[in-house]
Amino acid sequence: MTKPQRREQILATAAEVFATTGYAHAGMREVATKAGITTPVLYDHFASKADLYAVLLVQQVDSLVDEWSAPVAPVSTYDLFHGRVSSIYAWIEHNEHAWRMIFGEPPRDEDVARVHREGQARATRHLTGLFRSVPRLDLSVDLDRARADELLAEAARSALNAMATWWWSNRDVPREHVVALTTDLLWRGIRDLTGSASHVRY
Repeated sequence: MTKPQRREQILATAAEVFATTGYAHAGMREVATKAGITTPVLYDHFASKADLYAVLLVQQVDSLVDEWSAPVAPVSTYDLFHGRVSSIYAWIEHNEHAWRMIFGEPPRDEDVARVHREGQARATRHLTGLFRSVPRLDLSVDLDRARADELLAEAARSALNAMATWWWSNRDVPREHVVALTTDLLWRGIRDLTGSASHVRY
């Protein structure tokens, strides 16, 4: 196995360990054992548990952002929301450990927690772009559009995360159903703010 291949194997194993046990309870020896290597070999690749976690989190956020940022053909605002929600849940389904790491509780270690917050903020910024794509929002308060987009993105992220958490405990519900209900939840609010019949779907 080449060094880059070994590194990817370590990262995949670490993702499972961190997602399952949490940062505080995860140990480098456990990661090494599950990866089928010795602890010294693990330290040849990563200087510390914090270093391993930070590299892994950045990689996972990159993967999520790539999925969310995939270009789409011009569509209605509703279809854009539905498409993005669908892609988010597809990513979650195939990257459970990554999702748990990115959107779970941040580690208590301040340096690691900062990396975690930066990862969440980066993911949320890309979700903000979804709201920015809506041509017009008739807000009920005098709030700068950019700030409003940020606020709506935070609310959407919380809703998506909560519904994804529920879904993992209710896997008998098809992903398509969860996508549809999440889109309904988000769109019914946005629909009333668009102020344009061309963007309305009932």
